[in-house]
This record gives sequence, structure tokens and C-alpha cells, in this order.
Amino acid sequence: MPKLDASLHLDMLKTGKRARSPAGRILKAVRILTAKKDVYGLEWGDPEQSPPLAYVRDQFLIPYVTEGNTVAEIGPGGGRWTRYMLDCDHIYALDYHQDLLDELNHNFGSDKLTTIKNNGDDFPGVPDGSVDFLYSFGVFVHLDLDIIDRYLSNMKRILKPGANVVLQYADKNKPMAKQNDGFSDNNGEKMRALVTKNDFEIREEDEVTMWHSSIIRFGTAAE
Repeated sequence: MPKLDASLHLDMLKTGKRARSPAGRILKAVRILTAKKDVYGLEWGDPEQSPPLAYVRDQFLIPYVTEGNTVAEIGPGGGRWTRYMLDCDHIYALDYHQDLLDELNHNFGSDKLTTIKNNGDDFPGVPDGSVDFLYSFGVFVHLDLDIIDRYLSNMKRILKPGANVVLQYADKNKPMAKQNDGFSDNNGEKMRALVTKNDFEIREEDEVTMWHSSIIRFGTAAE
């Protein structure tokens, strides 16, 4: 299981950049992406092309990024999901690696986007009670349970009453997750236990759409 200071995501970024180069496109015979879509992260699936990811976008993301909302995203990569958040009022994008935040700023830098280098489990610089919606996809599948627990505890500070949180996590009950050494030892039962331990209410679960992971939506009680 990769630790926080491991080079996993930086290595993935370098691999992604090589894959998007002209030579990489020819050698791998991949489709040529347009400038707006040519972002790090699409190597692992494009919601514009993948029906399961399109479902995740339409069910778990789009309904919560309306005008007037403030969004936090953990581990945005090059903006694979961030690009669907641009209609909201403000986005706090957090990552442990500055290089990845620089990539995001290069692709989507704007006044409504604030990138924050964190310590791997916290939300420095995000105001208390400011976030309507928190989203993370492709990150918590790699995090050990103790780090997930700290993230859940720390996110309570920044969430508004009634806020929603959507996280994708590794589900080792599924064969594809069992075969992936980079996925953490997690499943639906363990994830639900962590969520409820941190006093969140579970609102929605999807243990079917993804073959190696599951998705949970939970949140804070409304006032």
C-alpha cells in the first residue's frame, strides 16, 4: 500500500504526459484528445466516453455543483472531474503533491479555483463551515483506513450543515480490487463503519457500478 510520500501519483503524472505526447499517441494508438479534454487523469477513464463514469458524473457530481455552491475536491489530478464543477461559486482543490496542483492550475486556473497543498488528510486554508459539497474520485481507493478516518474527522470542520460528501473507495469484496496491490484493504462494511463513527449520515451507496470500487454519499445533518 503506497504511503503519502510515495511517488505513485507523480509517476502516474509523468506516465500520463508521455501518453499524451505525439509519440505516445502513435505508439499506443490512442484517440487524439482535444485541447480542452487533454488533461491528466483521462488515461484512467473519460466520463465523456465511459458509461459507468458518465453515470457517476450524472448521479454523484452534477446535481451538487450548482451555482451558489462551494465545492472541495480531494486529489483533482489534471481536472478530469474538476471540469464539471466550474459552474459553482468556488472550488477548493486539495492535494498532497504540488506538481499535481500546478497541472490543475495550468488547465483550469481561474479566480474561482483555489489550489491547496495539504498534509495528506487535512484542509488547510479552507474556511470553517464553507463547503456545500466535497468530492473525491480515484484517491480514497489508495488510502489506508487510518488516513481515511483522519480525513473524515477533519472534513467536519469545513462542511456546512446539510452538506454532501461523495467518495469512491476500494472494495476488496470485488475480484478486480483484490488483484490490485495499490488498492487499500477496504470494503463497504468498513467504509460505512468509518462514516458513522465520525457522526455522518449515509444518504446513498453504489456498490454495483464500478468493478473494483464502490461509492458512498453521506453528509452532515441539516440545522
